Amino acid sequence: MLTKNTEPVMMGKPITAPCLIPVLHSATPNCICEPFMAAGAPYKVTALSFGTPHGAVFVDDVDSVDVPIVGSALGNHARFPKGASIVFVQALDRENLKARLWQRDEGEIEFTREAACVAGTAAMMLQKVLKTQARVSMGGISACVKWDRETGVSLTC
Repeated sequence: MLTKNTEPVMMGKPITAPCLIPVLHSATPNCICEPFMAAGAPYKVTALSFGTPHGAVFVDDVDSVDVPIVGSALGNHARFPKGASIVFVQALDRENLKARLWQRDEGEIEFTREAACVAGTAAMMLQKVLKTQARVSMGGISACVKWDRETGVSLTC
């Protein structure tokens, strides 16, 4: 668990190539806002990884998502052949995000460094935030995700 005033944790560069995540996808070079059907509804999934497969799903109200049901359906979707953790993300404004996590093989959990970085990086990729950083609130932890295209993504609290 991270504590206040920690040194930045370097997560490396985000993996977006579908074959390396892995995610079954062929429409564009990366799996960005790709429609997945799960739990009887369509969800736009952006797949990326910092070591383990993740899908980021942007929603209007993260508190109203049935994370155990929808997260399980998306995380175990046939298009994620090895499964994936699913991060539900709400853009509060152009700098702040709120997220909830369905962790592969564990269910809903409060926080992981990788999931916070997935939320922040996906928000930057989709221009949900204005700059190269975002504040991610997840499970009672507030973390700053910064993305330098040369060196990669870092996380601080």
